[in-house]
Amino acid sequence: MELPMILHYDRPVLISGHRNPDVDSIMSAYALAALKRALGCEKVTPICPGILPDRAAWVFRHFNLPPPQSRNDVYLRMTDIMKTDYPRVSSELSLFDAVRKLKDTGVPAMPVVDADGVYQGTLSPFTLLADLLNIGSDEGQSLTGRTIASSISMIRKVLDAESLTGDSGADEALRTFDVFVAAMSPEFFDRHLDSSMRNEPAIIVGDRPEIHLRVLQRPIKLLIITGNCPVESSVIELATFRKVTILRTNCDSATVIRRLKFSSPVCAASLNRKVPVFAPDDMVRETRVQALASPDDVFPVCDHDGRLLGAVPQTAFTAPPPYSMILVDHNEISQGIPGLEEIPVIEVVDHHRIGMKPTMEPIKFTADVVGSTCTLVAGMYRSAGLRPTKEIAGVLLCGLVTDTLLYQSPTTTAQDRAIGTWLEKIAGCDSGSLMNGLMQIDSPLAVKSSLEVINADRKNYEENVYKFALSQVEENNLELLHRRRDELLNDMNGILAKEGLDFIALLVTDPVRGNSELLITGAAPIIRALPYGKRSDGIFRLPGVLSRKKQLLPQILAITAAVPKNL
Repeated sequence: MELPMILHYDRPVLISGHRNPDVDSIMSAYALAALKRALGCEKVTPICPGILPDRAAWVFRHFNLPPPQSRNDVYLRMTDIMKTDYPRVSSELSLFDAVRKLKDTGVPAMPVVDADGVYQGTLSPFTLLADLLNIGSDEGQSLTGRTIASSISMIRKVLDAESLTGDSGADEALRTFDVFVAAMSPEFFDRHLDSSMRNEPAIIVGDRPEIHLRVLQRPIKLLIITGNCPVESSVIELATFRKVTILRTNCDSATVIRRLKFSSPVCAASLNRKVPVFAPDDMVRETRVQALASPDDVFPVCDHDGRLLGAVPQTAFTAPPPYSMILVDHNEISQGIPGLEEIPVIEVVDHHRIGMKPTMEPIKFTADVVGSTCTLVAGMYRSAGLRPTKEIAGVLLCGLVTDTLLYQSPTTTAQDRAIGTWLEKIAGCDSGSLMNGLMQIDSPLAVKSSLEVINADRKNYEENVYKFALSQVEENNLELLHRRRDELLNDMNGILAKEGLDFIALLVTDPVRGNSELLITGAAPIIRALPYGKRSDGIFRLPGVLSRKKQLLPQILAITAAVPKNL
């Protein structure tokens, strides 16, 4: 037998049915994801738009399967595009090591965090350049002046120096030093020191024993010997007595001066604190303009306590989305989960009319005139030469029997029945028992709010200049519709006004008796043109009508085409 094709996707894929999903929509997404994984693609996730319906939840409990994750939308958020492993730097690290990290990682900027991971600002070559250009200033964060803020341990590390003397217990303390180079006569150096010293002095000197001894008479704490020059024992003894640290380095005086300016901790630098900071749940669509207009290259993402979670490079705002979509049981963007318009659709499996907008690239499209999307997904298993597991076969069978109303719907085909028989053998249960179990779930009109009933399986359409919505629920007791008519109408009118629809209708179907009733509000000319009998309370009787897709929608489309909107 020919082996099935192995699938590979270059990014994670979400599989979703339409918003306000029914059992067929959810089960087809779930089973299709299982098929994709069986074909070698692990980066596939089925999702349920909104709250998992009660009947769908029953299916997963019945077959002991974990339900799909529920999502209210697929709008890209910062957490979707941020890099959690983006290089960051500790505020306690020396500037010398931070600059080396900038160079080694090649990133344009790095977020700075304190010991608790709280974001402090951003370090970049531009902020360092700003400090370097602060020429001749000993104030603020200048990297060219005499003053540095550092610790002896940082200075020792940056200079790769050895400690000849010193108090190791005081090495970590952050201090403010005025740096002096003893490159003049002892007398002149004394006068220079007296006139320029404001903070604790750090003396840089080479092989000058007379300077060594002279400066040790002063209240200094740090003496740096350059060029790995020898130090006389008398100098060591005096420094030890006066608790002065002597560091000896192989660097020359010019190198020592340059490195000392970068021995300060990052927190002492001029960090960029004007970079926009985003939260992980911020929508990319709402932050894109701000990010692209910013001069910054990297944007931190922090939690509500200010802790850095990751960072987003500016290029990520114009990059393709990090995942793709497969649509089942619908193909019109307006019927999909909110945010779908931002995500590339790479495949569709559907049994409805084709109302999809053109795509930028070719996609796989599986469609047929059948009663259930689960019929198509089951057929894809057979085409691949694969057999679904017992549980997945049961899931598919549940979707099939609910969408075909146990093969009574006029949308039912011979293909649906043949697939149903095949699935029954694999699942080890019959369609009737599953349908009976599903129908035992509490009726929507008995336990749900009116808005939940209306939105449970609602689809919006834009046809023939009309914007309208058609909802459908299955209910064995149509008397409940009569009792809740006013409540339902009130919320339907609210949706009408809020969403700018021309009309909205609720089709309540009794699959046991094979009848439906229709509650509709909105455009009066459309309602007057309906060819159905009407009760005294305005509810229309639709004997024999079970399918919104094949029976009600075509009638509505014919009326909207024939009735001008301004009538």
